[in-house]
Amino acid sequence: MNSTITKAKQFDKKQRREFYQSKYDYYKSFNRGLLIVSTIAYITFFFTDCGIYGRFAYETIIPRSIVLLPLFVFLFMYKKTSNYKIMNIASYFMVHIIIWLTDWSTYILPDREYAGEGMIVMNLIFVCAGFCAPFRYTLIAHCGLIVDILVANLFIKYDDVVMMLMFNVPCVVAVCVMHNIMEKVYLDHYLVNKKLEKLVVHDELTGVYNRNKLREISDPITEELNVANDIPVTLMIVDMDFFKKVNDKYGHEAGDIVLKHLAKVLLESVRTSDYVIRWGGEEFVIILTGCNIDRGSAIAEKIRVNVENSDNTICPATVSIGVTEYNGGSYHIAIECADKALYRAKTSGRNRVVVYNEQE
Repeated sequence: MNSTITKAKQFDKKQRREFYQSKYDYYKSFNRGLLIVSTIAYITFFFTDCGIYGRFAYETIIPRSIVLLPLFVFLFMYKKTSNYKIMNIASYFMVHIIIWLTDWSTYILPDREYAGEGMIVMNLIFVCAGFCAPFRYTLIAHCGLIVDILVANLFIKYDDVVMMLMFNVPCVVAVCVMHNIMEKVYLDHYLVNKKLEKLVVHDELTGVYNRNKLREISDPITEELNVANDIPVTLMIVDMDFFKKVNDKYGHEAGDIVLKHLAKVLLESVRTSDYVIRWGGEEFVIILTGCNIDRGSAIAEKIRVNVENSDNTICPATVSIGVTEYNGGSYHIAIECADKALYRAKTSGRNRVVVYNEQE
């Protein structure tokens, strides 16, 4: 658990947002169901009101039924957005609306004996509502519960507000502590999932993407890359020259060091928005998004020079590169074209960049 907390503290702003968004996505259906059930349960308290009055309690019809309006608003928002900040605030706001309407009904009722127990029930709702919320949201929302009690007392005049607070303050503290622990438990789950996701789409040796990444960024049926039609895309295949000789002369462990160094140079030569994929052995596919063929061939030449001039600590190394333009359709077609250009680079002397020309 301590190592998990340490990792959480190392999250930057973007990673923290991703973590809380993941937490919300995981629990959001449960949270929605809870609020629906809580709303229905609150409405059924109308029958309790009738029991208190000993007749049809027309006085509490409005405060007991008007809760449907904010519920419909919440459900509308649920369909329109999955932003964890907006929806967690909306969830807690919905719980507070139920509390405020409960206070309204209590103010109207002639018997307020069970008001304290009602607030404890609200704590239970808060427990469930906080499953998908950041801990700081929970802390603020629960402090709001105490404020709700104090403000409501100005109008309702509870028989023993001190006793009500003595019941609810420990509940608030306990729920907040529990949510803090739950957040750390989910963090463990989140980190394990992220590690598994990385293993699925990343090459274990070099750290760049593996072939599974292409399946992730393409249509499963047409194999068309998921990029906008008006964005130019360049695809290239980078192949290390005479890599078999490296393995034969220096051994496979040295060959692994050379490959890892090559992957590092490739990553440093492109943007973070581009894709570097280990295609197999010493071959790498690079997809440059928002990059036309002229710019793509210039980047390929930069990669060639960077590899030739860098020190991998084992031996001098060079690469041959085949470049082509991706024009839609299956990415396999573009890879075949780049492979043909790569073959020309290999047969014409290696350590060079060749752009695919369909006329040849």
